[in-house]
Amino acid sequence: MPLASLAEKTSLVSSSDYAVLKTLIELRDLYEYVPKSVLKDRLGFTNKELDVALVKLEGLRLISRERIKGEMSYRLSFSGIDVVATKSLYAKGVVKSLGDVIGEGKESIVYYGYDFNDNVIAVKFHRVGRTSYRNARKLRGYTERKSWVSVTLDNAKREYEALECVSKNMGSVPRPLGLAYNGVASEFVEGNKLMYANLSSPKEVLDAILGTIRIAFNYCEGLVHGDLSPYNVIVDDSEKPYVIDWPQWQRHNNELLRRDLLNILDFFRRKYGIEYDLDQAIEYVSGGS
Repeated sequence: MPLASLAEKTSLVSSSDYAVLKTLIELRDLYEYVPKSVLKDRLGFTNKELDVALVKLEGLRLISRERIKGEMSYRLSFSGIDVVATKSLYAKGVVKSLGDVIGEGKESIVYYGYDFNDNVIAVKFHRVGRTSYRNARKLRGYTERKSWVSVTLDNAKREYEALECVSKNMGSVPRPLGLAYNGVASEFVEGNKLMYANLSSPKEVLDAILGTIRIAFNYCEGLVHGDLSPYNVIVDDSEKPYVIDWPQWQRHNNELLRRDLLNILDFFRRKYGIEYDLDQAIEYVSGGS
């Protein structure tokens, strides 16, 4: 039997099931696996009510279980968080339904979505695995205990905040539509990644990308993308570039800014023969003329 899609799993989750998933999220930094007794006390369910929900959620692969110190304990899967985010985005009037997967990366999966006017949108679910979790803790200087779930939720919030600020200041990014847990809904941009596009006006595209990075730095408190590359820019049919994938941003990090710009300038030099001085680009993006 084929695995249920995220949309199907979401439709099968009842209000009681949803309460269990939300409670697991709320307890994320206290337990890696939440003891069944803690869930029961927190939710006020009878043993039978809780058992029914747990068996169902495990069957949908939204949670997993392990016996710890003699007691059955439970934790979320990535899909479990995705379901909570999807239901929350629906309740907020942002996402009416989900479609097929657009793409999947190391730290996220992106779906076609539909708003309540049946317009196509993009819905991105952040998923921070173990390696990314360690890197995020190191980069952001976390000293308190933070679970992989918390870092995943932080990634979504950070990306939404970046998109919101850059978009508000007329930078070229997908317009953000809503945030819930690990889910970020945004306008859907039809196009190709810069790496695979064949541009007729590459200099104009480069200038537009630099303009967006300049807006982020000067109007969003020194915001630096932190992972800018030809894979993180989508170019639409009119050759308008959109800078995507912002969760790893840093503020006023000149080393990262230099690396971001070097990545883009090297790409345009190699593929299109465009020579653009790195120091001049840094000065421009930093607020120079």
